[in-house]
Amino acid sequence: MDLLVEYMKLNKIEFLLMNNPIRNIIQKHIEVKRLRNWSNLPPNKTVLEIGCGTGNGSRLIKKHFQAKRIYATDLDKRMIDIAKKNNKDGSITFEVQDATKLKYKNNYFDAVFDLGVIHHIPNWKDCLKELKRVLKPKGQLIIEDLSIETFSTSFGKLMKKSLDHPYNSMQKEDEFVDYLKKMGFGILAHKKYSTLIRYFIVVAQK
Repeated sequence: MDLLVEYMKLNKIEFLLMNNPIRNIIQKHIEVKRLRNWSNLPPNKTVLEIGCGTGNGSRLIKKHFQAKRIYATDLDKRMIDIAKKNNKDGSITFEVQDATKLKYKNNYFDAVFDLGVIHHIPNWKDCLKELKRVLKPKGQLIIEDLSIETFSTSFGKLMKKSLDHPYNSMQKEDEFVDYLKKMGFGILAHKKYSTLIRYFIVVAQK
């Protein structure tokens, strides 16, 4: 099995976590609101969400960022099927796609959102290169994700035993931000916070 497909297809525990109402509540009341506070993205833009899961994040992006058009992708067809079933908004399109090999044209999106998916991708640098390709000039990467440091905490070590992630190639937080700078992105915001899980947020402009 392809290494990316192996890690991006959720195991049973991850599938239950992603389809848990608590996940939706956290996204609604914490995650997307934080991203909105730290991004100056104007309304009425065409945006991409990678690793969209059940589609809850896409609907929140539509609400808080007032996006005109959202394309939402996930490598796991099961998640896209759920997202499509729950979708009643014609401005959101859900598609099965590989975040390292997107089918969109160059310079197509005003912004790309990642709500916790890049840490699943072994070749995360290739993913960032692809996101840069599809972004318009001055387009924004709006990212909330985990780094390998997450799994060195007490709770993270417990998570590591049950979650299938590419731990040997997962990015360090500073490494991730430095690579964005090397690619030519300007860092508009870089924040970190912890609940049980350690997150970092980056808003970067092409």
